[in-house]
Amino acid sequence: MIDYHLHVIAHGDRPMTVENILAYCEVAKKRGIRQMGITEHDRYLDDIDLAAFQEAREKCRDVELRLGIEVDFVPGKEEQMDLFATAFPYDYVIGSVHRVGGEEVDRAENQEVYERWETYDLYEAYFKNVREAALSGRFEVLGHPDLIKIFRHFPDQDVTPMLEETADAVAESGIVVDVNAAGLRKPIAEVYPSRGLLEMFRRRGTSIILSSDAHAPDQVALGYDKSLKLVYDVGYREVVTFKDQERGKLPL
Repeated sequence: MIDYHLHVIAHGDRPMTVENILAYCEVAKKRGIRQMGITEHDRYLDDIDLAAFQEAREKCRDVELRLGIEVDFVPGKEEQMDLFATAFPYDYVIGSVHRVGGEEVDRAENQEVYERWETYDLYEAYFKNVREAALSGRFEVLGHPDLIKIFRHFPDQDVTPMLEETADAVAESGIVVDVNAAGLRKPIAEVYPSRGLLEMFRRRGTSIILSSDAHAPDQVALGYDKSLKLVYDVGYREVVTFKDQERGKLPL
C-alpha cells in the first residue's frame, strides 16, 4: 500500500532530518505501507533537505521513499508555481486548492471567508480553481479535491452540476486524484473526496492515489480502514504510483 501525501516539516513543526524522516518510515512499516511520498508544502521549499531525504531513502529499506511537493494552485501565480514544481527532482507534484480570492478556506483559526461569501458562490469559485488546477497540466496529482467542505459549510442549492463539471475536467486532464484520509481528522469527519464525488471520478475512469496527509509520524496511514473500504466499495482495485514522474500501479 502507499501513502503519497504527507509532511515531515509539516507547518514548520520539525526540520527535515534523517532521524525525523525515519520516524515516519517506522510507522509506515508497521502499518503496511510499501511506498511513502514526502510532499512538503511549497512555502517550506527552502527547508527541504535533499541530502537528508536521500540518506533516509537508503536507510529505510522496508519502505520505498518518494519525493514530491504540494504546490498551492493560485491563479496568476504561474511563474511561482512552476518554480516550486521544478526546484527538486520530484517523483511527482501535487496541486492543491487552498484559497479562493486569495483567502484560505481551511484555516481553523480564521474562517471569515465563509462569512464574507455566499456559500454557493464560494463553492463555485473553489471548484472553478480545482478545474483550472487539473487542466493546467502542471501536476501529476490533484490534492484533496473537495477541501471546501472541511468546516461543514454547505450551500442550500444542489452542487451536483458543478461536481459533475469538475469530474469532467479531471477526466479530461488525466490527472490522478488524491483520496485523502485527513478529512476524517477534521470537522467534516469524512474522506476527501466524498463518496459521491469519488463515484463520479470512478465512472470517468480517473485513477487515484491514497494518502493520510500526515503532519506527524503517528498520522501515517491513519484512517485507511475507512478510506480503503470507500475506494473498494466504489469500484477501485488499484492505485497509481510514481517514480521519476513515471506512473506505475499497485493492487489494493
